Amino acid sequence: MFLKADGTEVWLQSSTKLPYISLSGFIETSEEYATIRLRLRQAYELLSGIASDDAFLVQELKDNGALVFCARSDKNCALLLLGKFDRGREKRKPCAVLENLVEMIENSVDEIGRQAGAIIRLEVVQSELAVRSR
Repeated sequence: MFLKADGTEVWLQSSTKLPYISLSGFIETSEEYATIRLRLRQAYELLSGIASDDAFLVQELKDNGALVFCARSDKNCALLLLGKFDRGREKRKPCAVLENLVEMIENSVDEIGRQAGAIIRLEVVQSELAVRSR
């Protein structure tokens, strides 16, 4: 079992301490999760052994990072930002890196929703720390 400091389960599992940003919410659909999972497996690489439930590689970032979509059978889900996101050089505006990050997340969530045939609602943004408890 992999736990956060407060004892709750983490999405990401790691053999070392690994910080990441989690945007969590739920998959809004009347369909069974097995149907959604099948569609996601057809569209994305299923990553095994790195998450408390299913994890799909959505996008590898050129800056040594990745976007990973995690989902559970109860239709809770999270989009995880792993590693470094550095796209501030593309635009010279003061908040360009944040604008680029928001745009990338928006586009990724829309695409995941299209692939899953469901609405993905993200409601919480928080930093997390994956720690192996045993």
